[in-house]
Amino acid sequence: MKSTILIMLVLGFVLGQSQNMLQNPGFETWAGSTPEHWLKSDSVILSQEDVIVYAGNFSAKDSFFSTTAGNAELYQGMYAQPNTLYRISFWAYDNDPAGRARAGVQWFSGGGYVSSEWPSLYTVDSPDWQLWTYDLPVSPSNADSVRFVIRGYDVGTPWTSAIFYVDEAYFGPPATQPPTILRFWHKPTNPGSGVSVDVYGYVLDNGTIEHDTLFYGVNSLQSPSTMTHISVSSDTFYYQVPGQTTGDTVFYYLKYIDDDGLATISDTHSYYVGTVGTYINEFYYDTPGADSGCFIELYGTGNASLDGITLVGVNGNGGVDYATIDLTGQTIPSDGFFVVGEFSSVPNVDLVDSAADFQNGPDNVELRYHGITVDAVGYGALNGWVFTGEWRPATDVDAGHSLGRYPDGDDTDNNETDFNDYDIPTPGSPNPQVGIDESKTVPAQLWLPEITSPVRSGITYRTLIHSIEYYPLEVYNAVGQRLMEIKEPDSDLRLPTGVYFIRFSNLQGGSAKIVVVQ
Repeated sequence: MKSTILIMLVLGFVLGQSQNMLQNPGFETWAGSTPEHWLKSDSVILSQEDVIVYAGNFSAKDSFFSTTAGNAELYQGMYAQPNTLYRISFWAYDNDPAGRARAGVQWFSGGGYVSSEWPSLYTVDSPDWQLWTYDLPVSPSNADSVRFVIRGYDVGTPWTSAIFYVDEAYFGPPATQPPTILRFWHKPTNPGSGVSVDVYGYVLDNGTIEHDTLFYGVNSLQSPSTMTHISVSSDTFYYQVPGQTTGDTVFYYLKYIDDDGLATISDTHSYYVGTVGTYINEFYYDTPGADSGCFIELYGTGNASLDGITLVGVNGNGGVDYATIDLTGQTIPSDGFFVVGEFSSVPNVDLVDSAADFQNGPDNVELRYHGITVDAVGYGALNGWVFTGEWRPATDVDAGHSLGRYPDGDDTDNNETDFNDYDIPTPGSPNPQVGIDESKTVPAQLWLPEITSPVRSGITYRTLIHSIEYYPLEVYNAVGQRLMEIKEPDSDLRLPTGVYFIRFSNLQGGSAKIVVVQ
């Protein structure tokens, strides 16, 4: 959670220097005309000040003299941690109408620039010292270092040199503030009848989380049921909502209270119970040069109605919907592929809509049924943007490539493993396996077996899949973890209640989903 404060003449308040990651934050030691451990831009003249001082013996007098540069910087770099909350601040004496100042940060990874954060908050003219302070949003997931910058700006008309003084700068952990919910999501995205749903909340706090609650309601939140977490791992809280009946909509939200007694409540999420059976199967969002001929392909049951279904682009920058394609009145062709093309020139196009040119990554596309997300894909390196896809994002592919599932419609609720990088898009046609070994012999007429689900724990695998040609096979759980390899059909299927995936090594990566009940 981000907050900003500008306090005028806060007497007796000094940030906890033991937590300050800056060196020489009070500008007490100098090497010539520069405070030790600090660097400056050429448009700044710095001098050691011993009269106008907030704390200690000295401050830094910052004279902004350039007639060409729009700003001037005093900065220091240091190591930092990813996915971490920090506060930045400094004390300023700014009684010069020709200038103003603020602080910001620049994040780096492996020496390369990642992103910046510049609050829209500045010092104001005052005859007193003022505290400029800001709680940063969580640092990027790949950040390993940061540059803390105090930047002065010329605002005089006409231009005149500006002078202000800075003292007691700070970069480090924030003071008390509510927990920050970085992300919360559920699996499976579109559960079947009676299937329990796993809910996850990724939460950070500068202390500890003392209490957590998941509130959920079936078809409304008027009298919600509550539960606490089942487990916690790496700041991620795990819950499980019981299975419901086909046609139900489950609404839920999360609440966290930290050791300071401060609370944060999430937005409300929802999911529809009853498998819709239509999936985002392939999409082509970045053509070489100016985008032309982009498309998105759905896969589902042939001749099924698409009434109530929309495709929605969700901006990775802020998480706001930016494009909607309404599919009401459309029907999936008998071959199972429905193609929405940017132009009529897209092969096998079924519907032409310019909104099919979805944004390059990092970004998201969701498939919604009566406004409720039943399938979603996010694509791009996970480094601070708003990801609304499933589990982990797919690769943000190069221009001329598409993202697609193999086999068609295979959905494990993990974009990272479900979507492949295809260098030849195939709108309206089956997606080929990526990296097929041409020397591999595939048994003739070996097709994906039909499996009745749900099944009961304790039966043999032969009950489900009798032909020896399908073995060995592998069993995965709903989060993509490999649980076991089954080499013999008479092996017992002993799995707890839940959703699992069987992958067939002799079927070019084919897979089937099963629901196990006791």
